[in-house]
Amino acid sequence: MKLFSLSASVFALLCSFSAVAAEPFTGEAEAGAVVVSGNSDSQSYAAKGKAVYTHEKNVYTAFGRYLKTDSNGVESARNWEAGARYERELTDYLGVFAGQKAESDVFNGYVQRDSTDLGLKYSLIKSDEMNWFFEVGYRYQKTLSTAGTVANDNMGRVYTEFNKALDKTLSFKYWAEYLPNFTEPDAYLFNTEASLNVMLNSIFSLKLAYLLQYQNEVPASGKYTTTTTTMNLVAKF
Repeated sequence: MKLFSLSASVFALLCSFSAVAAEPFTGEAEAGAVVVSGNSDSQSYAAKGKAVYTHEKNVYTAFGRYLKTDSNGVESARNWEAGARYERELTDYLGVFAGQKAESDVFNGYVQRDSTDLGLKYSLIKSDEMNWFFEVGYRYQKTLSTAGTVANDNMGRVYTEFNKALDKTLSFKYWAEYLPNFTEPDAYLFNTEASLNVMLNSIFSLKLAYLLQYQNEVPASGKYTTTTTTMNLVAKF
């Protein structure tokens, strides 16, 4: 009963997002939950959203995500991210961007990490069936660790994203991000995610995603690699 009520609430929330959207606004919201009770009790909740406003050659984006997992009353995962980004199209294939975001993952060694990005975006392929672009830029990053220390890092950023429509209802997306650290060379980061999206109708779809996050320098009790697998209901508007 708890699982049914939660799923109904998520569905209603996604419907309300799609109902209020209008051009030139676009966006998507996704959410998922798993609740198990019996011999063992566990709950896992995930939510993610993005809103985009486009005006001529300017693109404004706001985004956020949240994930929390409890097992037998003990929290085992909790992380979140929120941010905003501005893009300016210079030509059909070249643009510039600036962004600001904050994120947290206490089980990965940091209470909060703030990042400021500047860079260039170049599209190799732009079509209805396939998109592929690269971004290269600079990042200033401030990290408050769970141990209470603060690190201020100057970093590079290389990012690529590939989207492909496999047929009318199935699409594939892959992105990868490498962040070399100029202040502490051993403290570089690498993130990547692959996902499949299955359309249910013109608004709703199911998304299966696998995210890998790697940090080369970790706290004493931390791990180099964190992976997250999610299956969420997605609403596009």
